[in-house]
Amino acid sequence: MADKITSLYEKQLIVPGHKPTHQFILCPVGLVGSGKTTVVKPLSEKLSLIRISGDEIRKLLKENGCGYDEVQEIATIVTRKYLDQGYSVCSDNDCVTEKTRKIMNELQTKYGLQLVWIHINPPEEFILNKLRNLKPNWLGTAEQMVENYYQRKPLHQNLHFPFTYTFDPSRENLSQQIDEAAEIIRKTTNN
Repeated sequence: MADKITSLYEKQLIVPGHKPTHQFILCPVGLVGSGKTTVVKPLSEKLSLIRISGDEIRKLLKENGCGYDEVQEIATIVTRKYLDQGYSVCSDNDCVTEKTRKIMNELQTKYGLQLVWIHINPPEEFILNKLRNLKPNWLGTAEQMVENYYQRKPLHQNLHFPFTYTFDPSRENLSQQIDEAAEIIRKTTNN
């Protein structure tokens, strides 16, 4: 089933027209509802990254009657494929877990590329208001999303990452934050 889902997922990927001078992986850290996709989707476009979305893979798995056990495996397969082709990628997931960091470090070593860490960190009340007002969808109910937030919150205490940029999607100047971050990332990756 992983092969089928991987193939379905690849059909919806946006592959940029050119490859970067120096490959890197953009690794966001942010709680559920913090605005990771809101930030990394336009940022990936500005930086010509292939955005690998855990939520989109989860949705395909659910639509095909599968559990979520294979999300990370599929994301890693797709990431490796495009790194092999010389592209840079963005992992549109919360990269805070030990398992995800281990995978990112292995990719960094194998491909000799840079990991660029960004933090999506709006105020807690912004996240909770957003989650509480969600309509039920394939991810679950508002109550389930709030519960997920509280379950994952301890992972976000005392973060020790070399963040290149910290975003606050609750502020009205998000497009300016994305432009600033893109410029900083270009400079730090020499692209």
